Amino acid sequence: MKLQKTLLLLSLALLPAMALADMTDQQIIKYVSEASAKGTSQAEMVQYLLSQGVSPQRLQQLKDKFKSSQSGSKSTSTSTDRRRTNNGEGRASVAQKTNGRLMGTSAKGGKFDETSADYLSMQDALTGLVPDSTNQTMLMPLEPEKPKIFGHEMFNNENISFEPNMNIATPSNYVLGAGDVVYIDIYGASQLTIEGTISPDGCIVIEDYGPLQLGGLTVEEANRRARAKLSTCYADSKIKLTVGQTRTIQVNVMGEVAVPGTYTLSAFATVFHALYYAGGVSEIGSLRSAKLFRDNKLVADVDVYDYILNGQLSGDIRLQDNDVLVVAPYAVMVNISGKAKRPMLYEMKPGESIGKALEYAGGFAADAYTKSMRLVRTSGGMQVFNISPDNMNDFTVADGDSLFIDSVLMRYENMVELKGAVFRPGMYQLNEQTRTVRQLLAYADGLTETAFTSRAVLQRMRKDRQMEVIPLNLEAIVSGKAADVTLQNEDVIFVPDTKEQKENQTLTIRGEVFEPGIYQFAHNTTVEDLVLQAGGLKESASANKVSIARRDKTGRIKTFTIDLNQNLSADGKSFVLEPNDEVLVKRIEGYAEKQTVTIMGEVNFQGDFSLPHEKTRISELIQMAGGLTESAAENGVFVLRQMDEEELRLRRNRLDADRFSNTNFAIQRTSQMQGVTKLPISDSLMVVRDTREDIYKVAVDVRKVQKKPGCPDDLVLRDGDIIVVEKVKNTVYLTGTVPYKGAVPYVKGKTLKYYLRQGGIRPTHRNLKMAYTISQNGQAMSYRRWRKVEPGSEIYLRETTSEMTTAQKITIFTSVASTFATAAAVVIAVLK
Repeated sequence: MKLQKTLLLLSLALLPAMALADMTDQQIIKYVSEASAKGTSQAEMVQYLLSQGVSPQRLQQLKDKFKSSQSGSKSTSTSTDRRRTNNGEGRASVAQKTNGRLMGTSAKGGKFDETSADYLSMQDALTGLVPDSTNQTMLMPLEPEKPKIFGHEMFNNENISFEPNMNIATPSNYVLGAGDVVYIDIYGASQLTIEGTISPDGCIVIEDYGPLQLGGLTVEEANRRARAKLSTCYADSKIKLTVGQTRTIQVNVMGEVAVPGTYTLSAFATVFHALYYAGGVSEIGSLRSAKLFRDNKLVADVDVYDYILNGQLSGDIRLQDNDVLVVAPYAVMVNISGKAKRPMLYEMKPGESIGKALEYAGGFAADAYTKSMRLVRTSGGMQVFNISPDNMNDFTVADGDSLFIDSVLMRYENMVELKGAVFRPGMYQLNEQTRTVRQLLAYADGLTETAFTSRAVLQRMRKDRQMEVIPLNLEAIVSGKAADVTLQNEDVIFVPDTKEQKENQTLTIRGEVFEPGIYQFAHNTTVEDLVLQAGGLKESASANKVSIARRDKTGRIKTFTIDLNQNLSADGKSFVLEPNDEVLVKRIEGYAEKQTVTIMGEVNFQGDFSLPHEKTRISELIQMAGGLTESAAENGVFVLRQMDEEELRLRRNRLDADRFSNTNFAIQRTSQMQGVTKLPISDSLMVVRDTREDIYKVAVDVRKVQKKPGCPDDLVLRDGDIIVVEKVKNTVYLTGTVPYKGAVPYVKGKTLKYYLRQGGIRPTHRNLKMAYTISQNGQAMSYRRWRKVEPGSEIYLRETTSEMTTAQKITIFTSVASTFATAAAVVIAVLK
């Protein structure tokens, strides 16, 4: 039987874990989102999801559900809301058309079988849930990041929207055209609203009147025509024409933009909107010269820098149908690096100066070296120029120039510093008021009372940046007995403080006082004073023969023994302590601490009791408590005891050994797992060790104790014990693998077989050996034929296991033998 149990345990350690927890939809979405944010490749995500039991069909269903929740149905409103909407192509539709050029092409990376059906199906299902960037190979070498061009991110940033404001008052110079919706409001004597859309011929049709020509007119001109034509029908009414939903226009964006082409935009769109929809300018595109042509004539040459830097919208003119916007390549590009407020690449116009470039960069940073800048020019050969603030407005930039602004040196030019025992330590400006040591000390409000004035230290930097020390007699300098010392830049004066030396002087007290420890020394402190500072004497303290240890000037230890004054009074002479003395208050010889225990439950006198001697037993305490009551359970007496240091140490060692064994067992299991994800090891023993109670239970057989006091079962009590005497119970509780779990009535003289039948179990030799009883005091007992079940007991039936077949025993034995043979071979190889 023991061999079967051993083989079974070893086989369980070698079997791989095949069960995988199924991921929920929320867990899949969370994993894909977090992995995408971390830059995990699509191949790695596919492998992980497959290993977690997620099928391609499951992921495709989740993708379809995700897409359906994102897309909404469009509805047509029949209300009279006249607010306009942007009826041009959105930025998203442009990005979809040009996905290959804006986003880059996808590529796969990683060492995976990309030809397997599961991998391809999972990759197709994952596409759409993962950003395109995660499809890129992780093995591509990273190119060094190029300097950004100022202003380019304005038109290619998805977080910035350049949607035109549609709900503004229609400009009076807006020219009506085919597709514009107009409203003619008639009010006064007649109340009527006429709505119409201008036809390609430029007309709207009014009922009972006919066509009204409006195309090609401005809003102001269209108002005058409507009033003139309709006033004959509505003589005593007022007429006002407004524009509703505007038409769309087609604009050609050409040249150096990310996606050149023809775009359908709102009639309110401007030059900036067209640049935004075209993806912004390319790397060589110009923000300083975007030319707008209308009817083959140059209408505007837009400088975007005027808007970015100065907020000027003069160049952002409204577009018209068939306008052509051409972005030329940049003419001059200057790189500004170093200590500028905004170091970047800046596009310059020919003829602009370095001063203008620095103005674009926001000027000098706070720690910039402004006296000279370094400019490197590559046109016609490598050249270096030193640019100063005096000539930077006269120095014209060239394409490819690189301007570097250095930082100031981390050196002071007019600084002296005071440290140590002065009232206002710190750095000071070196000027006429702080030129000498005496002046500087006076400016810093002088020396403190604890300053050591006989010798101070002046640290001075030589011309070769090497430090030298100059001793100073501050007392003589301040009193005028010695010559004053002239200070130099970066001089540092350190004034020693005697307070630090005094703070190192202490008094130590140990032994039978309430707060032993180290205390600050004070002159004229007596032993009684120090005892009072330490909280006074304990009850166990001996006022006779108090020891004082003192180190003399030769380094030797001298010991003094004194008797403390009666009641620690100040009467009479007392021993005065010196710096670093150590006082030891001894314990009274033969003193014993009071030990208290608690008894509760079915005794005549409950409460706390002081133990009369060190070997007081539980039988004596029961007598002190007046004995047990008639309702006390003789099998229900136990002691709750706090662990001492030795018991805690033994338990920690046992827990550490169990944790080590459990961890090795888990590692062996995970190392044998094939084709599944190796799950992390959870060490529950570490949690138990942190949250355990340091109290344990000791069962007491009170019948033996009362018959024979002083026997081994008569427990010797110790301080803090809690003795519990429970009331007798007239039930027996059944638990474990029994059909009926719960309490049944106690019947005197019945054995385990009787109570197993009460729980629905037919007693057999096998299940009787698997059962045991637990008394009220917590003592567990295995089955014995003659043993009667006591009242209040708990019967626990362990789970029985089926017998293994011969084939199973052979298989397990073969596996275990193979494992041990492999381990033996490794040991032999190591020993060789």
